[in-house]
Amino acid sequence: MAANVQELFAIKNRILGVLVKEAREAAGQSQADCADLLGVPPETYAAYETGYMAPSLPQLELLAFVFNLPIKHFWGADTLASTRRHDEIKERVPELVMLRNKMIGIKVMQLREKAGMTRAQAAEKTAMTPELIEQVELGNAQIAVSELEFLVRAAQGVLDDLVDEHGPVGNFLQAQKDFEAFVKLPADVRAFVLKPINRSYIDLAIKLSHMQVDELRGIAEGILEITF
Repeated sequence: MAANVQELFAIKNRILGVLVKEAREAAGQSQADCADLLGVPPETYAAYETGYMAPSLPQLELLAFVFNLPIKHFWGADTLASTRRHDEIKERVPELVMLRNKMIGIKVMQLREKAGMTRAQAAEKTAMTPELIEQVELGNAQIAVSELEFLVRAAQGVLDDLVDEHGPVGNFLQAQKDFEAFVKLPADVRAFVLKPINRSYIDLAIKLSHMQVDELRGIAEGILEITF
């Protein structure tokens, strides 16, 4: 029985080592950096990644913080490549790039027309040809982001106007923004939101935010009648 337990420990340590090593490499950290962070000899940290040893929970929490990953990532056996579905996204890259070029082209055309500019006028301000601008607007040409920025600025816009908001990458970027906004909330507000028991209050607040002023007034009057 004891031998079986030791074998399970060894397997778990090897899996954890793989996850830690991959997370470190993805974060651009060296083994020496991580060893220095944890205050352990480089040989000890190297043993964590090979699975001969395992870090303590506080050490793993520090690594998760540095690697910008949730601690629960290390509870399982899924690597970053699998959890981020790299292969699936890679297969869709040509399709996603084509669709994004079409969407960017439409937005560029809308900005130019809103600014009251012809393609010839935009060409004069960007050193591009009207023909190239036309192909960009049709989604048939892909130009460098620096050139795209000049074109957008010539149409009195900003590059942020063209950033993906609803696709896979856009959803990821939006999630990052949402998390940053959440972190900036007061600690007591974050604690309230994170408690599952408070979900009903949050749902109620969402419903109230979608109601018309007259409906809210009617609810308030009803509450006053009950209380008085």
